[in-house]
Amino acid sequence: MPKTTSTFREELETETGFRWKPWRWFFAIVGICLVVFLTIQVVGWITQPARTAAGVRERVGNADNALFQYEKFHDACGAIVAWDKQYETARASAERHDKRTQGKPDPLGRNADESNRLHQVADGILLTRQKAAEQYNADSRKWTQDLFKSKSLPFRIGDATPDCDA
Repeated sequence: MPKTTSTFREELETETGFRWKPWRWFFAIVGICLVVFLTIQVVGWITQPARTAAGVRERVGNADNALFQYEKFHDACGAIVAWDKQYETARASAERHDKRTQGKPDPLGRNADESNRLHQVADGILLTRQKAAEQYNADSRKWTQDLFKSKSLPFRIGDATPDCDA
């Protein structure tokens, strides 16, 4: 005949003197888990500054990051020089068109449309160049990126064409 829970409890208590209370075991296990969890959290909180500094040092000092940052500044400076050349070409093209047509009336309005288009292209190139220069300047102010910028590159790029090969 199978033993019931009450018979098991009674036999355990008579043989060992221990009274079976399952809810105590449950709370003991929950309490132990809570203590372990809180200990891990406190240790993590205490060691976070050291772990953060080590992570930054590892990320910034990484050889791949150093090469990427070095090449990124060279590429950005070269792109700005290329935008300057494209702007000069587009502006010269717009001025040649304006000089060639000399404001002569065109019954279909093609001269005015073409002149507007050429000037808009030049303006778009100039705006793109300004955006690239501002991004270069913003990255130059970040110490984690400026560490790897070649000293021959300009610290800041303004309106003048930079010398990237100095």
